[in-house]
Amino acid sequence: MSGNPTNQELTGNQESRVNQTTNRASRFDVLRWCCEALSSLSKTKVSGGLFMSMREVPVYDGDFPTREQILSGDPSAVFPKESWLAQVRPGEFAVRYKDFKTGLARNPAGALVQSSEICRIFSDLKEARADSRKVANEHWAVLCFIYDHTGSQVASVSNNKELGKFAAALYGGIVLWIGIFTIAGMGTLWILYRITLLILKPFSARQQLFVSGWLGWAGFAFAGLLLGILAWYMKVRFTAKRSAARMLNKVSVHLSTEQKKRFAELNTLYGSQDPAERERFLKLASEYQQILRETLKK
Repeated sequence: MSGNPTNQELTGNQESRVNQTTNRASRFDVLRWCCEALSSLSKTKVSGGLFMSMREVPVYDGDFPTREQILSGDPSAVFPKESWLAQVRPGEFAVRYKDFKTGLARNPAGALVQSSEICRIFSDLKEARADSRKVANEHWAVLCFIYDHTGSQVASVSNNKELGKFAAALYGGIVLWIGIFTIAGMGTLWILYRITLLILKPFSARQQLFVSGWLGWAGFAFAGLLLGILAWYMKVRFTAKRSAARMLNKVSVHLSTEQKKRFAELNTLYGSQDPAERERFLKLASEYQQILRETLKK
């Protein structure tokens, strides 16, 4: 007998190799399927122990113009358009996030955003509410607005407990300042009233004006409040005008006649369609701002 394998043995070995290869391939397919399943689950929001289908989409179709483009009046600066609603299918609900004080956009992490604003899209209103409550509890300054596929707002979610505390502190401060202005104004009016009585001595006590009754005191308090607010407004206005005048005087002293002529070009270069002129505008504006900063430090 020869030591060489027969044709039957060769065929059996080949089938064995094919079966091993097939088993490896099938195991590889199972492993790949598991990885894809885990990847899809990692993109799924979890809330209350239940898996929640959700996807995040950008709100705008592009970036906002840069500060330099707006400052130079670049005519090519185009503001992006909202594109999020086109990605909401019937039966789905989108959630957008806003700052409760300013209405500016925020993201689900609570950070202020602009071009990078996103919205979350859910397949169920209950899921949208649950995720919005989670975001509001973690970041109380965020208001969550829920929209359907037509763009109509169907609900809003907020952290009412924390917002109530903020409102109480805010309105408490307003009432306190109203009280301060009212008392200060009434005190000033009373002093003026007593001075007037000292000047007008011929008048008898019965002819003296005196506040009596709740209506009289209410009018007196209202007049005092108006006087206090007026005095505060005049003080703020006077302080602002004096500060602005001092700043202009400082800048005028530090600018030479040649610099003033050069910076006067800012008025003509603004909004130019020539890229070179816009570049010169930005350069001059940067130099002028630097001079302002250095002048105000002195």
